[in-house]
Amino acid sequence: MRRGTGVQSISERLSELAAETPDRPAITELAAGGTYREITYRRLFEDVSALAGLFDSWNRDMDGDAVICHPASVSIESAKTILAALCAGVTVLPHAPLIDAEVLSSALSRAGLSGHLRSVRMPGAPETDQGPGATVRMTRWEHPAEGRRPHYLLATSGSTGIPKLVPFRNFGGYDPRAVPDVVFRTCKWQSGQKQLIVLPIYHIGTVAALIQGVLDRNQLFLANQLDPEEMLDAIADRRIEWLMLTPNYLRHLLPAAARRPERLNSLNGLLHTALPCPAPLKQAWLDLLGGERVFEMYGGTEGVGVTVISGSEWLAKPGSVGRGLLTDIRIGDAQGLERGEDGIGQIYLRRFGASARTHAATPWLRSTSDGFVSLGDMGWVDEDGYLYVFDRAANQTATASGVAWLGRLSLVLRTHPDILDAECIALTDDGQVDVGMLLVTRDPRAVPDLAELERFCATQAGGHRFPRIHLQVAEIPRSEIGKPDATAIRAIFSSAGSRETRTPVTSPFEEEVPRGSTA
Repeated sequence: MRRGTGVQSISERLSELAAETPDRPAITELAAGGTYREITYRRLFEDVSALAGLFDSWNRDMDGDAVICHPASVSIESAKTILAALCAGVTVLPHAPLIDAEVLSSALSRAGLSGHLRSVRMPGAPETDQGPGATVRMTRWEHPAEGRRPHYLLATSGSTGIPKLVPFRNFGGYDPRAVPDVVFRTCKWQSGQKQLIVLPIYHIGTVAALIQGVLDRNQLFLANQLDPEEMLDAIADRRIEWLMLTPNYLRHLLPAAARRPERLNSLNGLLHTALPCPAPLKQAWLDLLGGERVFEMYGGTEGVGVTVISGSEWLAKPGSVGRGLLTDIRIGDAQGLERGEDGIGQIYLRRFGASARTHAATPWLRSTSDGFVSLGDMGWVDEDGYLYVFDRAANQTATASGVAWLGRLSLVLRTHPDILDAECIALTDDGQVDVGMLLVTRDPRAVPDLAELERFCATQAGGHRFPRIHLQVAEIPRSEIGKPDATAIRAIFSSAGSRETRTPVTSPFEEEVPRGSTA
C-alpha cells in the first residue's frame, strides 16, 4: 500500500526508502561469469547525496546553467549519476558512451545550447581510467526560447546524422500517483518488483524504467553484457518479474529461451519497444510466455504519444502496435489533414492535453495546429482503432526500376525462415539509386537463394522493388538497441567494390503499396 499522496523531492524519497529498508539491495549489477556487485538503499542514498552536492557546486560555478553530459552505461555508476543530477536540479544528458565529441557538440549547438564542452573527472575515478564514465563533459544551458530548464535531455537515435536533443521536465519529484506511469502499469509493472534493465541507460524507456524503478521501491538488476544463457540464468536465479527489451534482444535470446523456457517462469511482464518486431519472432515469444505477459509499445523519444498492445490483442490483430494510450491517433496527409479515404497515410499522434505549443522544442517533427505530431511513420488504423505501422516515410526510395520501401522490405526479409537478419539501404552511384541488402543467413555456410527470396517477398509484401544488389555478411552493424548503423552499412557496400562484384537481381514487382500487409 502506498504511503500518502504528497509529492516529494527525489532526495526526500531516497531518504525515505533508506530509512524504511536501509539494508535491502536497491541495485545489483550482474556481470559475465556470475560475478555481481550491489548497493543497498542506504548506501544509494548516501552516494547519490554526496554526488548531488558536487553537481550543485559545479552548477553554482556556472551560474546555475550547468548541463552534465554523461556517457551512460548499464551500471550502478550511471544510475547514481542520473539520480544525483535530478536531486541537485542540474540538467543531465545521458548519452551513448562512444559518441564522438564533435557530434555531441553539434547536437548541443543545434538544440540551442553551448557547443563548448569541458571535461571533468568523476570523483573516485583513477587517473589511469580513461574509459566511459571516468569523466563527464559539461556545457551551459543557453536556450532563450525556453524559460525553465529541463530536468534531463535525451538524444534521438541519430541514425540519419547528428542526433537531436529532446528536453524532459518530468521526474522533478516523486509523485506516488504518477509512479509507475500508465504505460508501465498497463504492462504488468508491480510496485516493489524485481526488475531487470538490459537496454542502454540513455534510451527513453530505460531512463524512465530506471528512475521509476528506484522511486517505486523495486529491486533493480542491471545486466552488464551478459550472453543469452547468462541472462536467462539470471532471470531464473534472481526471480526477475519485469523487463523491457527490443526485437534485437528478443532475437538473440530466443534460441536459449526455447531450450529451457522454465527459466522465464517468474516473469509477469515483458515489454518490447523501439523497433518493428517480425511476426514469427513475436509469435515465438508468445508461445513461450503467453499473451498475458508480452506487451509492445510504439512511440518515440520526442514523447508525442504512445500505443500499447498486449500479446492477446496481437493474436487477434497480428501486425498491430495497439491502440492509443492516453493518445489520439490520426492518419493524415503530408499537411496533417485527416484523410477521408481508407488506406495508408502519415501517422499523427496527440497526447491527451497536448497543444501545438507542447512540441515547440521538437521543431524537426511535423505538427498540426491542433497538437497532432508525426514521428515520420506511415500506416493505417483499422475499424477497431488499432494502429498498424507500414514504414517510415523517409524509407520510400525511388529507383530506376521502381519504388522501394526499405524498412518494410527489411522486416519482411527477416521473417524468412532461412534469414537471421537483413537490412536494406539506398545506394547512390553516379546519380543512379539502387537498393542494396545485407543478409545474415541462419546457416553461415549457406548461400541465399535470391530467386526464392524474391518470390517470398512478392508473396509477403507485394509492391516492393526487390534489391538489385546483395551482400552476405556475418553480422549487420547496429546500435545497442538494434537500430541499423546506416554509415557502417554503406561502408560495407563501398568496401565490396564495384557493382560487378555484387549480385544483381531484377524484379517485375508492381509499385503500389498494399494496405493489409502484416509481416
